[in-house]
Amino acid sequence: MGKHALIAAIGLVALALNGAVVQAQPKAADLGIGPLHMNTDRGPVRKVDFSALKGPVSNDVLAGPTQGLDTAWIVYNRIAAGVGPKGLYTLPVDHTYLVLKGKLNVQIGTDTFVLNPESLALVPAGVPHRVWNAGSEPTDDFQVFANAPTRDLAGMMKPAAARKVDNAAQHIRIPPNLDKLAGEGLHDSLNERILTSYDTGSRQVHERLNEVLPKGGRTVFHMHPFDQVYFVRGGSLSLAYSYEKMEVGANSLVILPRGMPHTNENNGTDTQHLITLLLPAPAKGTSLGVTAPWMNNNVSSSATAAPPAQQGGGGQGRQGGQGDGGQAPRPGGQ
Repeated sequence: MGKHALIAAIGLVALALNGAVVQAQPKAADLGIGPLHMNTDRGPVRKVDFSALKGPVSNDVLAGPTQGLDTAWIVYNRIAAGVGPKGLYTLPVDHTYLVLKGKLNVQIGTDTFVLNPESLALVPAGVPHRVWNAGSEPTDDFQVFANAPTRDLAGMMKPAAARKVDNAAQHIRIPPNLDKLAGEGLHDSLNERILTSYDTGSRQVHERLNEVLPKGGRTVFHMHPFDQVYFVRGGSLSLAYSYEKMEVGANSLVILPRGMPHTNENNGTDTQHLITLLLPAPAKGTSLGVTAPWMNNNVSSSATAAPPAQQGGGGQGRQGGQGDGGQAPRPGGQ
């Protein structure tokens, strides 16, 4: 054996004896994740790239620490009909799935569930889980990974064995039915239904559904001490973002960084359907924001962003929110 070959062999033996031989990391496909397509839109509005949603499982990564949002990864996911389960995995962060279309099979620990549109699964950090689609139609879901401690989303996913999770059903959130929507009138017109919050499961993400009738919404400039994100499921969002105005269509994500003055209304003719995120989730009783009255007469430009593509699901019911500690707007309101 030559000198260099002998040195290499000794090195491999030493690594093995020290338990340092590293196994190859599993591919995302082995965990049922599918390829991660990075959306190329920049700025406050990102439109889902449906051309990237092909194959058994596909994703469009709309935002994350490489795309202007440091507090979460946000992913639009599609699973083709009849795609079965792959391996379970864990994450070091909280992970939510909100179903937009079809039905989603979810396993949390050893328990399995079937989610309908507008239902949410909250998987806490460290809990083994996986999803698939046993149905006859494609499933679209909206995923949030919060927070975002790394720029390597796939690298956070670690293979795991099934283990019993106490009361796994508590992590499935079904919104209340929608009776009658409130119309104009600031906070009440948001018709919010909270699915998870600081006090109900996650300190990293407050996630809710909002249904806003025409002429409803927040008409006074305000800002928050956390990042706020909207995903327009249906209708359109009339947004004032600092000094710009824009109309945001369905299947578009809006990122409002901490401290950004904004207003958002429904100036369209159809009901506006939103997913609203507060990142990280504010604790009850903490300040949720202040008004920015100096902005009210200073919006000078207008733009149109992200016209509607495909409809992403409807709305139902509402649920009360947190108190605001005497601050405006209420709870993290639009």
